[in-house]
Amino acid sequence: MIVRPAEPSEMDTVIDVLSEAFHEDPVSMWVFPGDERRAVALPIFHRAVVLGMLAVGGHVDVTDDLSAVALWAPGGDEDIDDEAFAGLTGEEIGRLAALFELMTEHAPGGEYHHAQFIGVRKNAQRQGIGARLLKYGLDRYGAVPAYLEASSAESAKLYRRLGFRDHGPAFAAEGGPPMLPMWREPSISL
Repeated sequence: MIVRPAEPSEMDTVIDVLSEAFHEDPVSMWVFPGDERRAVALPIFHRAVVLGMLAVGGHVDVTDDLSAVALWAPGGDEDIDDEAFAGLTGEEIGRLAALFELMTEHAPGGEYHHAQFIGVRKNAQRQGIGARLLKYGLDRYGAVPAYLEASSAESAKLYRRLGFRDHGPAFAAEGGPPMLPMWREPSISL
């Protein structure tokens, strides 16, 4: 399986992969309650994140069969235009705002790259694709540390296998599920 940068013409597929992969994620379920509503809201949300991440020089990596996607942004440089969230409800935007505020509070200082989302289509999960995709980004950034927030115990296990370590205690917005900040030093070889 080849991992490569996404082409601009593939962005609709990128949004679709992320929306499918995160449909049952605990944080997504809290921000966008209800399966039907989540199916509508996640593509709006992921499109806004992708556009904001690309605006600050981030990267979108995909597998050659477009079954998996990873979004990377320079640490601390996330720029999401509020208008990009048009179509989300006020309650959803409120939950996102609370979550983004906590994420900003817990983010490390200094230079790092932020793995914002790593998503694999359901029929391709648990085959090592996410690990390969993440390794591609880690290799690209070489000497720069990496940071992410694990949104489930299962994803935290994968990240630990790839050299990430807990970076402080888990945090959660009021009523929301915990997110675990994780850090990876660049000197770790896989």
